[in-house]
Amino acid sequence: MRIVWPPTSQRKIDEIVNYISKDNVDAALALVEEFEKRVQYLKKHPRSGQMVPALNDEMVRQLVVQSNYVIIYEINQNQIDILTIRHAKQDEDESEIKPE
Repeated sequence: MRIVWPPTSQRKIDEIVNYISKDNVDAALALVEEFEKRVQYLKKHPRSGQMVPALNDEMVRQLVVQSNYVIIYEINQNQIDILTIRHAKQDEDESEIKPE
């Protein structure tokens, strides 16, 4: 499976890394590595994440990273689209997860 990072997801990563880097550059780099590792795992195990309750869509799932961040992705035929990444304490807003 191919992984697709739309510009909005890439921006989210940049925002998270920039925020964490202000206090701890090493922690920010470690988090990026963990994101990459977890997303690569999805190539072979795309259904390893849980369904996103707010959407009730079997193909839109979430994967928790370091208990603080959630990667939300959509499984398509031959690819996985990373829809967004957010802090686990953020409220779920369907409009930010999957555009109509």
